[in-house]
Amino acid sequence: MSMEPYVFAHRGASGYEVENTISSFETAVKMGAGIEADLRFTKNKRVICFHDPFFKVGDQHYIIQNLTYHEIQAIKFEDHRKVPTLEDVFETFNTVTHNLRYSFDIADKEVGLELLNIARKLKVLDRIEITDRRINVLSQLRKQNQNVKLIYTIAENVNKISDKSLILKKLNNINVYTINLRIRQNVEELFKQIIDNNLECYIWGVNSKTNMKKILKLKYKNFFVNAIYTDYPDKLIDLIKEEFS
Repeated sequence: MSMEPYVFAHRGASGYEVENTISSFETAVKMGAGIEADLRFTKNKRVICFHDPFFKVGDQHYIIQNLTYHEIQAIKFEDHRKVPTLEDVFETFNTVTHNLRYSFDIADKEVGLELLNIARKLKVLDRIEITDRRINVLSQLRKQNQNVKLIYTIAENVNKISDKSLILKKLNNINVYTINLRIRQNVEELFKQIIDNNLECYIWGVNSKTNMKKILKLKYKNFFVNAIYTDYPDKLIDLIKEEFS
């Protein structure tokens, strides 16, 4: 297994394109990165890529769950985005042959369950990963699928991961072996604690070159960070080539 961290483009290459759009995902894939996206339900239970539960266009306020997908398509967003469905994303990239992985941040358990259904139908279950801050949600998803990769995004006020903690016991019980940290946390110490507990480490919010270099130099017991989320995948990939060449 390569020591190089996998690069997920946060909401696509969102440093360059409108987040959570096909164009943002396409740019990310062209740069050689995987796709991270946010998923939530419309009123008619279509899974779409959209981060916030509500938005504003001009003086009009909208709530995603109160709109059908057709109604969302008809809205003229100020950033000119076209909101894709999850099926749109999978079908757009179904011929990509390189190591394309998807990481999804889900609004709730129901969205996660539908993600599993769609991914199974389109035969991409082995490419998806699901991140969430709620262990009970991850537990419900695990009951539906024993093999899908689940990632626990740890609360930002956590500064210690004890081998005796209740959180780790719960994660172990549902076969979750990856912890996702935010760059502003005490990542150096938490990274070591994650490795000491035989877990994988992902880090998100890594956007400046200073932070990219900092994370790429993290090494403990011959382990490196396993995956990094960034708005600027091209910059991170270039630094990885320099660091691991």
